[in-house]
Amino acid sequence: MVELQSLRAGHLPALVDVWNRCFAGDPNFVAVTEEDFIRRVTSAVGFRPERLLLAVQADRVLGFVHFGPRLELWEDADTHRERPEEGQIYALVAPRSERSLQQALLDEAVTRLADGGAQRVLLSPSWVFGSQPMYNGIAGAYEIPGLSDTRHELMELAAESGFTQLAEYGTPELDLSDAAHLEAFHAEGRRLRERAREWGLEERIRTLRPSFFSGRQAVTLRRGPDVIAITAYGLWEEYARQYGRSMFGLTSVQVEPAWRGRGLGKLVMLLAMEAAREAGAEVLHLHVYRANAPAWNLYHQALGFQPKWRWVTLGKEMGL
Repeated sequence: MVELQSLRAGHLPALVDVWNRCFAGDPNFVAVTEEDFIRRVTSAVGFRPERLLLAVQADRVLGFVHFGPRLELWEDADTHRERPEEGQIYALVAPRSERSLQQALLDEAVTRLADGGAQRVLLSPSWVFGSQPMYNGIAGAYEIPGLSDTRHELMELAAESGFTQLAEYGTPELDLSDAAHLEAFHAEGRRLRERAREWGLEERIRTLRPSFFSGRQAVTLRRGPDVIAITAYGLWEEYARQYGRSMFGLTSVQVEPAWRGRGLGKLVMLLAMEAAREAGAEVLHLHVYRANAPAWNLYHQALGFQPKWRWVTLGKEMGL
């Protein structure tokens, strides 16, 4: 008989083992260690052991589900606020052949979130809301906790359980080995830099202190004390370990509304790409909403990122 048990310290080796067994060989799979899981999940802001349920049979861990309310992190990344009206399923791990087990884990997570006041439950990649720290890094494959086209069985189960698609994302990548491409970037960067300086903007790079992405650097364009444009970059440590390639992630591209349409989003991206390459990046990776046409066009057309994977967020309204 299968029992659901909250995470305890002794469960960690089995939890890591079931992750690696269930997803080995999948596209972009990243194997995790106990250290990874402690750093990226169990020590993350907002983690509670009772929200991670393991399916156990005869002392063998068959799978697990991790869920909780949406988290909003404050700027210092050490304090947070929970939004129980919107629940999230952060991870659902079980063998593809075990559809009944996946269904049981999904149903249990939805029920507990509803009992906690959730009016809507989301099944989505943890990085969709930049406020969600858990699984960043070790979910480099994004087979977990998000939904990719490769997770057919979970997509089908979710649809049968009343989940519908709310959003679609792309995760394009850019190979930095193309010298001609890089030279074109440098030329464009120089042109945009000159214009930005004419407008009184200056460039700055500083180290951020998020709890889930150590060593991330923020690249900003400032006018006096005001930040006009910003993005950030940092190494995906687990990906580099798994594949022997230095992949850097680019995140949080933002431009003040009054300054949009002047190429500053493109400039701050070029500055971050140049800084990341100097820091050892061989390939760059980012996430973008499919419905965000300006960002989608910037990455794919203006900067030459190539489509890689497609992801979705599914949602279920409770009480309907």
